[in-house]
Parts: sequence; structure tokens; C-alpha cells
Amino acid sequence: MQSAKVNEETVKASAFDWKSLLSVKGASVATAAAVLVAGGVTFGVSNSIAESQKVVSGVKADGAPISGLNEEGTRKAFEGIASNKMHTINFTYGDKTFSIQPSDINWTPNVDEATKNALSYGRSSNSSIDNLKDQIQTALNGREVNLTANYDENLLNEKLNAIAADINCQPVNAYCDLDNSGNVVKYAGVIGKHLDTETLAQSLKDPLNSLNVQDNIELTPEETQPFVTTEDISQIDSVLGQYTTSFYLGDRGDNISLAASSINDTLLKPGWTFSFNDVVGERSYSAGYKTAGVILNGRPAQGVGGGICQVSSTLYNAVLLAGLTPTERSPHYFPSSYIASGRDATVAYGQIDFKFRNDLPHNVYVLAYTYGSRLTCYILGTKADLNGNTIKIETSGSRMYPSVYRVYYKDGQVTKDEFLHTDSYH
Repeated sequence: MQSAKVNEETVKASAFDWKSLLSVKGASVATAAAVLVAGGVTFGVSNSIAESQKVVSGVKADGAPISGLNEEGTRKAFEGIASNKMHTINFTYGDKTFSIQPSDINWTPNVDEATKNALSYGRSSNSSIDNLKDQIQTALNGREVNLTANYDENLLNEKLNAIAADINCQPVNAYCDLDNSGNVVKYAGVIGKHLDTETLAQSLKDPLNSLNVQDNIELTPEETQPFVTTEDISQIDSVLGQYTTSFYLGDRGDNISLAASSINDTLLKPGWTFSFNDVVGERSYSAGYKTAGVILNGRPAQGVGGGICQVSSTLYNAVLLAGLTPTERSPHYFPSSYIASGRDATVAYGQIDFKFRNDLPHNVYVLAYTYGSRLTCYILGTKADLNGNTIKIETSGSRMYPSVYRVYYKDGQVTKDEFLHTDSYH
């Protein structure tokens, strides 16, 4: 039986395609000759290597040869690679740094798997001939065993979400105010930020699995500019126009305060038009307005939002004094008690609007405050836009038929006299 086995192996050896075996990239003529000479001991050599339980020639890990290492030595080699490649991951944004430790996400190297793969070359087949061929190809061409790793995606997401919570913020408009001396004070806007943690986690997947993560990763959250930016108010330096009226406290006063807060902090760039109805919105109970005195069909009555016209009228006068351009304005049916005849501007949502346009070279900014029983509207802007002029509103005619003019003065001289309108009251 032993003789028959030897004959069987001899037949297999004689049938083996040595030319195919040696046609390997990088194999030299001398190497081929040496292999042919050694052909008679092919199976003995192959079996000897396979049974040695050591890594065959040509196997590398992280670019370094690990040939000849036994299982324990191979495992230690991969553990060393893991210790060099697994590190704290630092994320930076501005002056902030966020760190994730390997243990935070159960980042674990697959050392056993890599060790098994390294030892499998040249001995994975039941055929001695196939094993020998694999050994020779490995020796001539080399084989790289890649160490991989696993991590807990849920833990990573928790860490990234915590980082995002520290970075994310909503945009905040830049705004203007006045100090106690009436000087313009400006406050910078805040750029909104949003860190896309889903995309970030996906970008880390392959590097974590392949142990190829950068030490420091710069975060690039998406930024959203506020509607009013710091640049938008950078040229605003003074009060161009202001006007104050008085009112009685109560439901009407509450309506006035609510409407004033709606137009407060409004920016108009050159060429933009302000619509009172669009900015203030519908006057309704749900919006917080109360029932107060109004004029309906030429008669005094009670209605939701009574008193709103005082806000539009006060704003109208500030607009005129600031050199802005009224584009839509209507008088009341009767002269108003809170403002001079011819200088009112009535509004009714969905019917009558008050509009003006900024025709100045720079942005303007609307402020509207109630303090006690007084309402003041301000138009802030760039002082140079008025070219050294001061503006006055002058009226001629009777209280029932007033004609209104806007007059520009410079160094005590009239530089422009602008007719605005003549009103007819009942």
C-alpha cells in the first residue's frame, strides 16, 4: 500500500505544470532553475513548511516582514501595530478641541483574525502542490496582511452628537440700539452652525475599520448667515430721524406697544420697500391684539387692534425726517388728536397700507419703543447720506385742508423744498 501511495504522488508530480508554476511576476531564470532542481523534493518541502506553523517567506504586516514568526510571535506583531495605530482621535473647531478615546467607542483591533490570515498562506490547501505554489508566489511577490478593527457605531454617534451640541447654534441677527445719551450702539450678529454628524460618522467608518484615522480632524460645520449681518449695520452711525407721540395706557396702549415691537429692529437696504401691514401682520386676538377705539366707515367704533394707526403715523414722521421716500400713505377720515393735521398715516390690514422706500446710499435701521405713555420711532443710518442737511416738516393751510412740505436746510439755507401732499379731512 505504501508503494502504491508513492507511485500516486509521482504521477501527480509528473503531471504538474512546472512552467505554469514558475511563470510568476518577478521570478528570475535562476530562481526557476533552482525550483526545477528542487522538484524532486517538492512535496517534502511543502509539507515541512506547512507543518512548521510559522509564517512563510514573503508575508508582511504594515510593510514589515513577519516571516518565520510562530503564532504567538505573529499575534504580538499585530498587537504592536494596533498599539501604534490606535490613538485618541481629536476633533478641532476654532479654539475648541474634542477628544474620543478608543475605549469610548469600543474600538478593537482584529488581532486574532489577522494572525490566522498570516499563518494561512502556504498551508490552506489539502494539496501539497497548491501549497507549494502558494509558498513560492508569496516568497516572490509578497503578501500583505492588513490588520482591521471594529467599533460600536452607536457609541460613536453619541460622542459626535455631544460634540455637535457644543458647536451647533442658530443664527442671531446683528442689531442696533441707543445708549442713554442717544448714541448708536451696535451688536454683532451670530453665524448659525450645524455639524452634520451623520456624514461625519460615515466618513470615519473606513478609517476606523482600517486603523487609518488621523490624529487631528478639523470639523467644518455648515454655516448660516443671519438675516441681518454685522456687515449690514457697520456703516450705521447716527439717528437720521425720530418722532414721538403720546397715548393713554390701557388696551389701546397695549396694541400700540405690540405693533411697535413688530417694526422694531427692521433693516432696509438701499432700494428696499417697507410695508407696515406686511411687517406688523394681521391685527387679531390670536396675535395678542385687543379691542380699542377705531374709525369704521367714517364713524368712531370699537375694533381689534385699535390704536395701530398711531404707530404708522409716528413712523411716517420719522421716515420723513430721515429723508426716506414714502410710496403709499393715506390720511384718516378725521384729523387725529395725537399728531398734527396732515402728518398722519392710517392703516387697515388688507385694505390700506403705509409704505416707504430707502433711497439713501446705505442701509437704514428702524427702532420703535414705548416708554410709559410715549411712543418713539427712530430711523438710524449713515449721517453722511444727508450731506450735512437737516430736515423739517412744514405745513400750510388749515387744519382740515393742510398741505405738507419736507424742507432740507444746510448752514441755515434751504437746499431743497419738497411738496408732499394736501389732505382733505371731514
